[in-house]
Amino acid sequence: MGGFHLQNIHELEEDAEAWRSVLALCGERIRHGVASPKANDSIERQVNARSYTVKQAAKLVGVNAETMRKATEELALDSFLDPRGKLRFPAHTLMPTAADPDLREMIAGYERLRPSELRAALDIDQRSLERGMREAGIRGKRMIWRDLRGLWDLPETYEEYHQLLGRKEKANERGKGKRRRGGRSRTRRRRQAESRLRDRLIDAFPKWRNDYRHQQLLTIHIGEPNSGKTHDALEALKAAGSGWYLAPLRLLAYEVFDRLNAEGVACNLLTGEEYIPLEGARITAATIEMFNAMKSGDCVIIDEAQMLADADRGWAWTRALMESAAPEMHIIGPPTARNLMQVLASAAQIPCELVEHERLAPIALAERHFTLESLPPSTILVAFSRQGVLDLKMKLERLGRTVSVVYGSLPPEVRRRQADRFADGETEICVATDAVGMGLNLPADVVCFYEVEKFDGKNDRPLLPSEVHQIGGRAGRYGMSSTGLIAAANKHDMRVIRELYGQTPPELTFARVAPTADDLSLIPGNLAEQLAQWAELKSIPEELRAVITTADMDERIALAKLLSDEDIKKLGLESALQLVNAPTRKATRPYWLDCAYMILEGYQIPLPQDAPAPINDGGDLEATEFSIACADIYLWLSRRKEFSEHCEAHPQVREERREWSLSIDEALLRNLNVARRCRTCGALLPSRHRFRICDKCFRGRRF
Repeated sequence: MGGFHLQNIHELEEDAEAWRSVLALCGERIRHGVASPKANDSIERQVNARSYTVKQAAKLVGVNAETMRKATEELALDSFLDPRGKLRFPAHTLMPTAADPDLREMIAGYERLRPSELRAALDIDQRSLERGMREAGIRGKRMIWRDLRGLWDLPETYEEYHQLLGRKEKANERGKGKRRRGGRSRTRRRRQAESRLRDRLIDAFPKWRNDYRHQQLLTIHIGEPNSGKTHDALEALKAAGSGWYLAPLRLLAYEVFDRLNAEGVACNLLTGEEYIPLEGARITAATIEMFNAMKSGDCVIIDEAQMLADADRGWAWTRALMESAAPEMHIIGPPTARNLMQVLASAAQIPCELVEHERLAPIALAERHFTLESLPPSTILVAFSRQGVLDLKMKLERLGRTVSVVYGSLPPEVRRRQADRFADGETEICVATDAVGMGLNLPADVVCFYEVEKFDGKNDRPLLPSEVHQIGGRAGRYGMSSTGLIAAANKHDMRVIRELYGQTPPELTFARVAPTADDLSLIPGNLAEQLAQWAELKSIPEELRAVITTADMDERIALAKLLSDEDIKKLGLESALQLVNAPTRKATRPYWLDCAYMILEGYQIPLPQDAPAPINDGGDLEATEFSIACADIYLWLSRRKEFSEHCEAHPQVREERREWSLSIDEALLRNLNVARRCRTCGALLPSRHRFRICDKCFRGRRF
């Protein structure tokens, strides 16, 4: 007991000594609004009185806390870390800095500006702002004050800009005050108008109960991965002689295209970016958005039915299932999609039968975890970020292992080559994101989870039981391994995987639908407002509301906001809706906007930026992936009749895209070093490190 007491005393003395060391950095000046500390006050309280935290400093200077941190790093402002790890600024240096307009303006130069506030200050719309930023060479992610001051009649100082925003806000408040009068009656009228509009949209909802339903038969194939569902459905398609195989990814459509042609069954390929017709072919392997229900043929296969519930793309599965006119239909999915498929079939009065498939190779949980050194051959190692996959590839190669990689932003052709090398035994390990859970015929002896959390686009969250089942189900090679194993890379994660795999994933509840141009034409406002209101109204017939909901319109709304009312009018609503359906992500929106401008002006759309050659490091790899993503937008537009005349260079772009994909594959074969390094000392950064410098350099700068 005495030893414990002495240890506490020792720890308190060490803590006090640490606070004394930083007190010497503070000086004697007391910060604003704080009483001078007394002689008997604790050293920690004395430090608090003589220094500012980041939030306190930001308030004094008139900027955001993140801006204060950035300015401290870039301008080497006088600061230190206290014993609790908090960044602090001595009052004797910060207060004069905050009082100096020039120094205050230097710090404010790092303030990130909100586009909405910038539009309000300039009285312009989003398109005008985007055009101005493009002409000034400013990207949306780097919209900071020092790059914009003085541009477009903006003030020369941030303080004046802040005052301008204040005046605009007051003017808006006065306008709101006037608008509040009579607000209740307007609200009532608005709700009545929304109710009438919802009724009109419900009347326009597609009628899925058709006269030919009694002539159709829907076979629902239910089973885990590696249970032969797709094989049986494809045999039925070959026997029918005409129809479609519909897939979520180009990669899977390519796989079936190759398989059927290799078996002597002529098959076309149709994706958003490419069409390969074969003479005499009456079967088409396609990505599901390309399905033409008016030409369904004799048999339609809809793969990966769990995508019915996908917020972004689920509408295409719903449309294919409910609008196909083929006499024979097959839909393939996991047990979680069983109830949803049956309810949808019943809603459309489609006769159906259920076929349950058992796994062809048994599967089990490993008794213990695997380390990177002990991973057996034919293992899929699962991480949940591109950088995490690439870091693991390097670590394994340093251990002498041969490695393939699969991740979402990797071009489909490269993913396929990498997967084929693993499937053929040329590589021992395949490091993959959850992209491996769908669209690849990639059986393995072991699926090992390196992580049990993933970033879902908004937050880091634990894996779901359905994800563990879907990804882990890749374990087990029929005829080649006695049992597939699901494992993790440490003891804790092994317990998590065991618990999640033991849970029954919940049933899918909702399929998705998307608006047509006819739907949007009933809604007032510009295209962005029409899309937003359509999603908000959720105009689903009452008998379907328990199983149908609206698709996520966020990306389409974001693109629509970049177009002016004049742009929409010039394009026409149907073409404008087609344009905002392009396969974009946040990073490729500027390129999409350049393409939209050229289409509106009647010119050829710009070519994607050239990829670096050769690929020497991670930056080159990322730039090449970006060039390919832009090429996909170009080729997607070239396949739409509304825009094809503006894409005369599509053969060149297709060839360049092929060469860029080959260069990525070759770079990955060269054991490419893609590690991120600290920009100060060059030390390797962890794969999930958020900053460009290491922790050691960060702490060193503070002291």
